[in-house]
Amino acid sequence: MPGPTPASAKPWRLRRAIPPGPDPWAGMAGDFRLDSKAARLAWLRGLDHSEDLAWRLDPAWSRCTDPYLLTGVGEAVACLRQSMEKGHSICVYGDYDVDGVTATALLVRVLEKLGAKVSFFIPNRFSDGYGLHLDCIRELKETLHPDLLVSVDCGVRSCEEVRASSELGMDWIITDHHSLGADLPPAKAVVHPQLGDYPNRGLAGVGVAFKLAQGLLDTAPDTVFLDGLLKLVAIGTIADMMPLHGENALLVRRGLDALKGANGPGLAALLKAARIETGHVIRAQDIAFGVAPRLNAVGRMGGAEDAVRLLLTRDPVEAQTLAARVESLNAERRQIQRQLAMNLSTPTGEDFDLVVEPTAHKGVIGIVAGQRMRETGRPTGVCTVLDGVAQCSLRAPEGFDLGELLQLAGPFLLSGGGHRAAAGMSFELAKLPFVRQSMQRGAVLQARGLRSPSLPVDGLGAELVPGTADLDRLEPFGQGFPPVMVVLQGALQAGPQTFGEGHVKLRLVGLSEPLTWFSGAESSQGLLPGHLIRMACTVQDQPRWGRSFLVESIVGAAMEMPEETSA
Repeated sequence: MPGPTPASAKPWRLRRAIPPGPDPWAGMAGDFRLDSKAARLAWLRGLDHSEDLAWRLDPAWSRCTDPYLLTGVGEAVACLRQSMEKGHSICVYGDYDVDGVTATALLVRVLEKLGAKVSFFIPNRFSDGYGLHLDCIRELKETLHPDLLVSVDCGVRSCEEVRASSELGMDWIITDHHSLGADLPPAKAVVHPQLGDYPNRGLAGVGVAFKLAQGLLDTAPDTVFLDGLLKLVAIGTIADMMPLHGENALLVRRGLDALKGANGPGLAALLKAARIETGHVIRAQDIAFGVAPRLNAVGRMGGAEDAVRLLLTRDPVEAQTLAARVESLNAERRQIQRQLAMNLSTPTGEDFDLVVEPTAHKGVIGIVAGQRMRETGRPTGVCTVLDGVAQCSLRAPEGFDLGELLQLAGPFLLSGGGHRAAAGMSFELAKLPFVRQSMQRGAVLQARGLRSPSLPVDGLGAELVPGTADLDRLEPFGQGFPPVMVVLQGALQAGPQTFGEGHVKLRLVGLSEPLTWFSGAESSQGLLPGHLIRMACTVQDQPRWGRSFLVESIVGAAMEMPEETSA
């Protein structure tokens, strides 16, 4: 008997229309001896040729792009080598999110290896905000006395701050990946993937720092050391939602593979806290939902310096102390986040979901914005208010560009920046109607270029999913290369079983693997044994418990489904 179908049920479609005739993924399957089901998944994600797949399945160092092709690397390497030869003091100036924290730790580790006199600084999310700040720079001048500052994951729009630093007797190297401004800062070098013709324009901040590190280590490349650095690149790239294809896929894949082996005390403690077992395959989603939130919690709840120290420490005792602090801050963050999500008004269905909660904790608004974005499938902004100024975190699904939306709202903003999928902005609260209208108008225009608002899936039925080992060959899954999602339908074996904080476990007749539905207790009310249900689910493979499926959405009728997956 049919079960209840909520009004919120989404229509679904195949990610990509399959043309008639021979399987278009057969060549890739043959070239890599790849299971045909796995090759089909790669093709559905836009990989047409074996060389596209090679970034994942053959991530050799020889494929890695020459770092000197990245604009600014040559000048930055020369400047750093000159500073080290003169015994100058170098300070790495980072950011408080995971990308900035991993980039800071990476560059500090490389400069220490090269014998530099190096320190680091992370601005405070609450007292300093994002980017370069003159007050912080002046304080660094008095306390650390740096001759050269190197930004990571920030600084490309900080022209005035760099100019003022020069007057104070300090030079800058800027490494960043956020949206460019009208002018570049007057630094000794600016390293940015959107300058020049570098083929990978989607590098994370930690990826840019890594390319600079490659240049610095070019005279005697140590691939074991470089793979150790790629552990940090993998964590930062995944956390910052950078596209996981091309060179990024190679860097992240090598980093995930390196994490399976021996790790320093800090990373080992972090993986243990996230219940990630080394020795097994470590997947991008393990980082996204286990490691990244913990590192992020440090900067979200206060200063992020301890996150950098945890990644850098070689002392097991210090690692345990810092990891315990990270775990405590993460628990506090989760509680505040849950409360905020409950307090916000329900999305109204507008093309840009912009919600203001004056008392919201600034450290969690980005996470809640991401949650609402995934629920609605629309660009989302969650704002708090400080001294009459709205401080907003923005998130957008694939196909939208927050940079373009920020440009439309630019005349009404005090600040704004970021990248396509994640950004931030601030504005005087009195200008909220103008900001909302600008963002709405931009979202409507961008949405017109997208396909119908149906859920893209990999087909109908669990039999379309390859085995765990074959699926793992395609890692990393994430932004730009989404996790496997199939539609499962059938009759309930029994009523929903609730557990935890409103979670539900379901079992379908004829399907051996269980379905887990996080925060699904309310939506599952009324489902009874024998009810027919249809749900879009992602695959979850665990070393200890085997395969299960995670419910992402209740779905309605199929759209544009070819015979190949509708039988």
